[in-house]
Amino acid sequence: MKAKKNVGSGRRTACCRIAAIVVAAVGVCLLRPAPAAGNGGPFVVKYPGGDPAAKGVLARLDPGLMPGREERLKVVTEDLAMTLEAGMDGRAALDGNPPLVNVTAAYRIVNPTREDIEMDFGFPILRGVYVNPLSMLPRPDVRVTVDGRHADVRIISNSAIYGAIRRRAREVIDTALAGDERLTGHVKAVADAGDGESAKAHRELKGYLTGTLNWTERDAALMLEYAVIDLGQPPSVRPPFPWYWQRDKGLNELALENLGMLSAIGEQKATQFLAHLAGLLQPREGTGYEDVFTAWGGDIRERSIDMTSGEIRPREVVLSDEEKGKLSHAVLGSDPTIYARVDYLDENAKLTDEEKESCKAVLKNLPVIFTFAPMNLLYYRVSFPAGSERTVTVSYSQYAYADTRDAKSYQIAYVVHPASLWGEFGPINLKIKAPDEAKVAASVPLAVGDTHDRNIARQTVRYATYTGTVEDKSGELFVAVGAESWHNAFIKRPSNEAVQTARR
Repeated sequence: MKAKKNVGSGRRTACCRIAAIVVAAVGVCLLRPAPAAGNGGPFVVKYPGGDPAAKGVLARLDPGLMPGREERLKVVTEDLAMTLEAGMDGRAALDGNPPLVNVTAAYRIVNPTREDIEMDFGFPILRGVYVNPLSMLPRPDVRVTVDGRHADVRIISNSAIYGAIRRRAREVIDTALAGDERLTGHVKAVADAGDGESAKAHRELKGYLTGTLNWTERDAALMLEYAVIDLGQPPSVRPPFPWYWQRDKGLNELALENLGMLSAIGEQKATQFLAHLAGLLQPREGTGYEDVFTAWGGDIRERSIDMTSGEIRPREVVLSDEEKGKLSHAVLGSDPTIYARVDYLDENAKLTDEEKESCKAVLKNLPVIFTFAPMNLLYYRVSFPAGSERTVTVSYSQYAYADTRDAKSYQIAYVVHPASLWGEFGPINLKIKAPDEAKVAASVPLAVGDTHDRNIARQTVRYATYTGTVEDKSGELFVAVGAESWHNAFIKRPSNEAVQTARR
């Protein structure tokens, strides 16, 4: 069995787990049985200055990527459902793969005003969206409906979000250089220096940065590399996500901008590099991935719910050599948070020796960030006639991510924070469906409800329904299932009738 893939009138923006989008990004993380994390609540999209009727997704989004608030529309209730599936034929659970989690968030939204309102929504999804590679036309498993009718939805991928941050960082850096003639002169001297002048140009730029600007040695080393790196050339390594289903060329182009040879260290590190320099030159203007992620309500640190204590703690992943060999694709192989923790350099990238040395220097001097929790944004528009009530439903699938503290578990993280960006947001009702043999935990109290039988992989598996209410409308909701109990639920056992017959 082939492994499957997981991969952000009034013309204002709205906030529901759908919240405000402020940047342009696209694509999807094609993660193989990798992490799963949901997100909830409509968010509002903030417009940049200019004509909000401009064509294209990028033209409508604020380049800051930060969410906005909504005060006119009201969310009456959110019904959040998560179903833990065993894959297309049930074999995934037997083959050691994590649950494929189907997430549905249904919002009842009312427009109590006397005016028609058309809103742009942004719905963040953590850790990728599932893509079935066996499909005739593989596409991210994402759906948006309004009163039961399909709505047009675009995916602003994690790669596009990175691209938007890099574009903004370049603008900030260029503006800062334009305002400092001495710095500009030193940077240009390093860029243009021949072999005999290089050492002197480097020494003078470093002296200006550490002396006049009071930068650290490591930060100065990063600016020295910025002076010589060509970010305008095509990426040396193309980001691994599909383009054929994406209709907005601007988003596709954004994901490839300002990478050049730095794509060899990964788009995350390349983005961190530019955002870090922008923050040094213009502290009030620089926006990094962590800033964007935090504004939407997530935590850049990967976290899990402890199956023993119930506490939220940092995610831990430690596997034996045997487990690594068996679960490389299902758990670690395509998990984009793994290589972000090391000095990753694609040795297959077509780089000169000098370019490799520049990449290594960037990795050496960047501040250490141990984990990144990838985020994608769904973008769609909904009209609300005066005095109307509409049901907006967002559905998607993704694989749960592994945590190996004590007994291994599979985790789902859902961002609830966007609900806090609304003037009025009603209760969030949670419903989880999982095998009743599986050990389930959540960061909110759960009550066990009805059970029902499901026919999976030619056997009957009993599922239980767990219900709860999310009271805290900020941060993230965590749900987990014990790995051993999850897999055991799908191991074929003789039926009670067969056991009785054998005993007779």
